[in-house]
Amino acid sequence: MKNLSQSFRKLFFSIKCSVCGKIIETETQYICHECFRILRRKSEMKNIDNYYFLYYYDEDIKKIITDYKLKNRKVLSKEISILIKKPLKELIREKRINIVIPVPISSNRMKERGFNQVEEILKELRIDYETIDRIRDTEHMYSILEEKKREENIKKAFKNNEINANGKNILIIDDIVTTGSTIREIVKEITKKTSPKEIYIFSIAMSKFFKK
Repeated sequence: MKNLSQSFRKLFFSIKCSVCGKIIETETQYICHECFRILRRKSEMKNIDNYYFLYYYDEDIKKIITDYKLKNRKVLSKEISILIKKPLKELIREKRINIVIPVPISSNRMKERGFNQVEEILKELRIDYETIDRIRDTEHMYSILEEKKREENIKKAFKNNEINANGKNILIIDDIVTTGSTIREIVKEITKKTSPKEIYIFSIAMSKFFKK
């Protein structure tokens, strides 16, 4: 009976690692120990000017972020937060960040997903943040290949109603930076009425094709 019960559980309730697809026995994680160990080893801060990131957007990271955002694996925020905790907090301390701003998602994405993936990670890390509004729904950026079309898609999508960035060091946080179109639009909105001391960007992953 015990073996039958275990087989039944594995058939209907087994969890596969988001990276390698291996069955994970515990119900509290989505990345197996081996893949997590490799990701932790690769978790090294890199930067292109004021853009900071931990990973290049390779196949493993793509699988994790896709599962996290699109496959109802919200609990992945716990494992992602462990991977980025030390380097992100060191960056905040080193750059004397005054205000952290997560990239907002559209109302349609919020209805589909039920959560903002970046905000969820910041909550796990107990990092205070302020928000700007996303006032326009846009197409999925990953479905648009041309940079000019990406820029048009995200144009005037944000509104800063409350953040006073005058003289402050700002850190904008996103999960992936591909061309930087979204970040540039947010920076444009923030600097429209306020004058930050410096603006930095942190993302979990960066496209290898990114050029500032």
